[in-house]
Amino acid sequence: MEDFEQILFQRSPQAVFVTDQNNRIISANAAFEALTGYGFAEVAGEEPGILSADRSNDRFNSEIWLNLSNEGVWQGQIWCKRKDGTVFPGWFNIIREENTLGLLKGYLVQFFDLSMIQSELKPLTHQARYDELTQLPNWEMFQDILDKQIDRCREAKEQLAVMLVDLDRFKWINDNLGRSVGDNLLKEVARRLGSVVRGEDALARLSSDEFVMVLPSKDGVESAIKVAQRVVEQLSHGIFVDHREIFVSGSVGIALYPEHGEQSKQLVKKADVAMYAAKQGGRNTFRVYSELMERSKGPQILREEDLCKALVSSEVGMTFLPVYSIYSHRVVAVHARPSWAHQELGQIPLADFAALLQSSESLKLYEDWLDQELLSLSVIWERFPGLRFISFRLENQQLQSKESVQRWVAQLTQYQMAGQMMVDVDLQTALEREGALFDLLSSDALLSVSGFACESPLMEQLKEVQPDLIKLDADLVTTMSSDENRQKIIDSVLDMAERLEIEVLADGVASAGARGQLMGQGCMLMQGRYFGMPLSLEQLLQHLAVEH
Repeated sequence: MEDFEQILFQRSPQAVFVTDQNNRIISANAAFEALTGYGFAEVAGEEPGILSADRSNDRFNSEIWLNLSNEGVWQGQIWCKRKDGTVFPGWFNIIREENTLGLLKGYLVQFFDLSMIQSELKPLTHQARYDELTQLPNWEMFQDILDKQIDRCREAKEQLAVMLVDLDRFKWINDNLGRSVGDNLLKEVARRLGSVVRGEDALARLSSDEFVMVLPSKDGVESAIKVAQRVVEQLSHGIFVDHREIFVSGSVGIALYPEHGEQSKQLVKKADVAMYAAKQGGRNTFRVYSELMERSKGPQILREEDLCKALVSSEVGMTFLPVYSIYSHRVVAVHARPSWAHQELGQIPLADFAALLQSSESLKLYEDWLDQELLSLSVIWERFPGLRFISFRLENQQLQSKESVQRWVAQLTQYQMAGQMMVDVDLQTALEREGALFDLLSSDALLSVSGFACESPLMEQLKEVQPDLIKLDADLVTTMSSDENRQKIIDSVLDMAERLEIEVLADGVASAGARGQLMGQGCMLMQGRYFGMPLSLEQLLQHLAVEH
């Protein structure tokens, strides 16, 4: 029988070696030499650790020895290193041998290379756990990664952030430019997001235009915000697809473990709420989750079909913000801003529902409504011809086709029969639609640009667009005192505007402190709650009568 066991040991197709009670190798078969490259003479008297690829941690090794001590056997995968340095996954069966007195005699170890089996299974495994288009992990795989990261952070008493990224206006791109353009755009977005993630981070694709990251962090929200700013910046640059440059932006929501939740699905849900808040805050920005977002029910209630009904039922009306000159201490212009009188949420400004204008139906309803409202502004010019301008905002969706631009050119000619209009667009729209805006401005309308909530514009960008006025977004102004990064953006914008001799209008001025700070930096046009709440047309006319 012993001869038979010896023959089996030597001729086994699997590598086998035996150790003594001190865990030193005392025997090895021919398959061991073929698999590892080591002859028996080279490993005799050595510990099995000579085969280790150093990929197993101390906790893992402790579990092996504990199992061998209690059960007498252990089975599992260990990463191994051959004599030539190459690494392979080995599947091990380890048996503890004892003498007749129950004392340790040594270990019998049998193992083989898993690489071939894994390579055969890899296509099926990859297909099941990776997104086919971007080759990023899908939700199933990401959830496993997130669960493990949560377990690790719980044990280490550390934080992590879950960040949801939703592409703005992707549906329009996919519907109007074709699916192949949309697919290529998504591949480039995945690449850019991949350039932002760090070694310990993870990135996955959740759905058509949604991506999600997990960001282990000892610095909490500050670290997550820095990554979010880089994400917004990466997505703000044009993407060339099929010889055309497409501009797409991203709305980012952030949720923190354990502050906002301790389960993976809970954290992703909270990040989703924050992402919708970012989208309603004007897109191309980020938000950190807060309970207020859920109490307001905004992300859950505001839907495109509700907006369509509101436009038809006259729940959407035009409100007006007087624009004050700090030089003259008078109202010198007016900003016309749509407002939705929502039954549950109260007055909702355009910035909070513009993202809902996605389909051709909602866009047409809104533009027809806007056209009628702007045509009725002639009464303001008639009574107060000294006003410099009346401004209103055009969203990117409203300037996508040549026909829509030509229609707005014709409309502006009608609006300006008695006074000058100013069209406000975000900077990315201005860069993307530069040629169209040139046609638009041939109607003698003025142009203002905004959209600097996350980063300041480049000097070259402002020179290229040549706006008549720069607008500091309300979200930027209201948070400048508590956010150092946003204050730096304002400083940069005001500095560039001064060098280019362009006026700056600050929106969202809500306090005397903000007014004084901006005035001290050279900003002399302002609008916001400090100067009064939004007015109806009748209220505006009364207000202007007192002012003038």
